[in-house]
Amino acid sequence: MKEMSSKKQRVSRRDFIRLGGLSAGAAVLAACGGGGDEEPDGEVEATEESSSEPEESSESAPTQEGNSIVWWFAWGNLEAAVEAIEQLDGFKEHIGDDTFEWASGTNNEQVLTALAGGEPPDGASNLQYPMFWSRGVLIPVDDRIAGSSIIDLDDMIPALVEGSKYDGQMIGVPGIESFLWWGLNYNSDHVSAAGLDPDSPPATVEDALEWHRALTEFDAANNLVKIGLDPYDAMASEIDYSSFAYGLRWWDEENGKMVLDDPRLAEAIDTFGEFYRIAGPDNMAGMRSVEGQGTWGAAYNAGVQSMIIEGYWHPGETQIQQPEIAQYNRASWAPVAANREGGSKIMATGPHFVIIFKDGKNQEGMFKVAEYLQTPESMDIIYNEVGWLVGRLSYLETVSRDSYPGIDFYLSAADTADEYLVGRRSPIHGFVNTQWTELREAVYRDLMTPAEAVAELQKRADDEWEAQGLG
Repeated sequence: MKEMSSKKQRVSRRDFIRLGGLSAGAAVLAACGGGGDEEPDGEVEATEESSSEPEESSESAPTQEGNSIVWWFAWGNLEAAVEAIEQLDGFKEHIGDDTFEWASGTNNEQVLTALAGGEPPDGASNLQYPMFWSRGVLIPVDDRIAGSSIIDLDDMIPALVEGSKYDGQMIGVPGIESFLWWGLNYNSDHVSAAGLDPDSPPATVEDALEWHRALTEFDAANNLVKIGLDPYDAMASEIDYSSFAYGLRWWDEENGKMVLDDPRLAEAIDTFGEFYRIAGPDNMAGMRSVEGQGTWGAAYNAGVQSMIIEGYWHPGETQIQQPEIAQYNRASWAPVAANREGGSKIMATGPHFVIIFKDGKNQEGMFKVAEYLQTPESMDIIYNEVGWLVGRLSYLETVSRDSYPGIDFYLSAADTADEYLVGRRSPIHGFVNTQWTELREAVYRDLMTPAEAVAELQKRADDEWEAQGLG
């Protein structure tokens, strides 16, 4: 195996999502047709230097001729698992005489460049999947999955299967990291020290605000030293959570419409803004600027943030990265508005895939790799190395509920949620998210009213929809 990944800078899963939403170069997008679709899993530079191709190792880049299988993926912390999987006898037997070559730290721009040049990998993962599908560069995998002796869609969480389809077709093979997105993770040691009950976590946004007030600390000079909850951190940074917590499905997929100028979203942006007002907007920005105190788990791992709304991966990643903090981690339902209709136990999900390119030279070999990632042997390695799961029901039954502090909540939540959202479905989800980030700050800095902000968000989203020719 020749590794084509960059040696300069690994892009972790958390960094990839945190930095997502950056747009690819206009020339590259034009070469592949259509406008740019910005998604949270956006383009991320894999090295410190700008590059339009994955950087090679000291060996020359392998060709994509013959029986090689070439897979590119974005998340650097998947590397150890891939290295272990490719050494399995079962994997070698499954791919037969083909050779397996992979590159990590790749991004959308690099894949688009390769597509424009007629030399794409056979498959890719951790990218803007709907964008590639809309450009007509992927093959649907329905027939291959139907003929697989390994993949069983009836053995997967139904919402994951639903989220794998666009235009009624499976756009890739779900796997790698595809489970539940929302849960309130909290540091029980911090909670107890603040005089709160760690056995009774807040179920509503209003109660979470009171916990935030009690857990947020300042020093004698009124400098922020610890926050309770940042309601715009990690998975809560996306508009999907803010809207759904207040009972709004902002993306109407059936009718292809966006519902953003809505009083429920105005209430959300106002109430979540109060968390920032308590800590101080400038104080929050200052804390985030300190190395090791950023979003997506960094501040939580550093012990300066007590709560975070995160996916099931948080328990495992925290245990692997910061076990002294993980020992206090607990998880429960993400808080919702007290007046929310439709139930208080909300959950979101969505798949990651191995997508297979029409111009790839070894589609069948790439499918075999994607297929093998759904074997118990592969899923064991990925879970033990990086803490990620796939929503395969029979496998979830084998996962120990005390394997990582807090994982028990997610394993139970899969079939006890009141209402599911399949997230990131809008073709301009990333664009809307970017505007949401800007406008919500204007609200918590009291530069706009909540009603003005959601009205402006609706206008910008509608204008972008028309500009991309989606109307």
